[in-house]
Amino acid sequence: MADKLLIVHGYSDGSTSFTALGDFFVAEGIYEKEHVFYLDYSSMDDDATFRDFADKLDNDHRTRLKGERIDVACHSTGSLVVRAWLTLHAQRTKRRRLANVDCPVHRLLCFAPANFGSDLAALGQSFLGKFRTTFFNSMARREDFLESGKAVLQGLEPASPFQWELSWLDLHDSATYFNPARPESQRCYPFVLAAGEAYGGVEARLLKQRALPGTDGTVRIPGTSLNTSACTLDFREGGTSLLWWDPVKYRDIPFAVFAGFNHGNIINPQQAGFREPHGPGTLALQALRSVSDLAAYEQISGTFTKVCEHNYTLMPVDRQDAYQQFFFVVRDDVDQVVEDYFIDFYVATRDPQAPPDRPAFRAHQELTEYFDEHFEGQVTRHSGRPSHRVFMMNCKKLHEFWQKLIDADAVLMLEVNGASTLPDVHYNTSQFVAFDPKADRAPGEPTLLRPNTTTLVDVVLNRRQKDQLLVIKDCRLTIVVEQEAAGVLPLSGRAELVVPQRTRPAVGSD
Repeated sequence: MADKLLIVHGYSDGSTSFTALGDFFVAEGIYEKEHVFYLDYSSMDDDATFRDFADKLDNDHRTRLKGERIDVACHSTGSLVVRAWLTLHAQRTKRRRLANVDCPVHRLLCFAPANFGSDLAALGQSFLGKFRTTFFNSMARREDFLESGKAVLQGLEPASPFQWELSWLDLHDSATYFNPARPESQRCYPFVLAAGEAYGGVEARLLKQRALPGTDGTVRIPGTSLNTSACTLDFREGGTSLLWWDPVKYRDIPFAVFAGFNHGNIINPQQAGFREPHGPGTLALQALRSVSDLAAYEQISGTFTKVCEHNYTLMPVDRQDAYQQFFFVVRDDVDQVVEDYFIDFYVATRDPQAPPDRPAFRAHQELTEYFDEHFEGQVTRHSGRPSHRVFMMNCKKLHEFWQKLIDADAVLMLEVNGASTLPDVHYNTSQFVAFDPKADRAPGEPTLLRPNTTTLVDVVLNRRQKDQLLVIKDCRLTIVVEQEAAGVLPLSGRAELVVPQRTRPAVGSD
């Protein structure tokens, strides 16, 4: 069991903000004072990246902490720094075929972690953000004058390519240290302690992002959890297929939301409720005192769940809604990024006249409007990579919606429409049954709808080219084409609720 602790701060913060947390663990007898260490990193340097932090931390751990296994407590952006370090370390040992190298971190406490970004990251890149970090932040350095950490903030934006790549490696790759199949010394045991309430008062009035539902005033609550699932939704020729990525990490990574805490005060031992039976301090101590192996880790997950459920009952009614995120990345079947696309959810009923092997659906207006009213949420696209988007959905009425689908013999459909910048290239409209309450799940298949989680969705569209781009001709240098009669093509998806019909274009027309 590790006897040293490293505390890692978040964005635009510093180690001096966390000495009270270190003293708390010392006073509770978890660590000796001389065994508590603090990390400082330059989060407001415009050119610094998470990979820079990970590389330097890997070196410092080896040279200054003698490569010993340690425990880590991190806050906010600090979680991404630590995860990037662990991923770098795991990938390096894998490439060097060093099978017996221990994981450098034993237990990882994540307080209000920014695992899937923050809605404030885009604001931080503005001139106002640079001005604030320069003149109104005691942690600012003179060499970072009018800088706000551009690279870090781009990685912090919801739907960032960095988060996608990191999640691929440390949550869905067998080399991860969160893999129960690894030997005991090569496992890291993470715990997520999320703040359940946003900011109020002046901060909420000055900055609306501080009071957004489903957040702690800085990060999205479902984006703190490491209980992700991931799939590839493939629309290539030959039929649509959904392939869930193999589960490799722990089945249930301990996760709890805490009433009465926002993003900033969840790491303050003096905050009211911190040491209460259902407070973050108490649960963090229990994790450190009781978890030394896989059996104890799996057992405490249930404790976290019970604490989470209890804390939701203590929150104001308007804060009790749980949310789920869907993180979409869209590409095509030749691995070209698709940046211009539209994703839509709608409800459809089965067409009883359609053959069983080719089911057809018709949009259901009333249930589609119900879905829009209760579940449609904010869609955020990354500023530098529009193909990466996050959709956040309120899960409050999932059970009621599920019953309505059963009563109407209906399903929830997902439709993707992509557009190409090339005039002779297009993408087929792609549709998929995202949720069918009557369908049996395959063994081991995750539940698509799961509150307080993020689902990674890798979408592959079928790229189609016209004959104007490339074509094979016969010996007479003519093209033999199958004649297709013009006619009426019924609309599908949400469009059929608005437009009655459309005419099929003539063959070869644009």
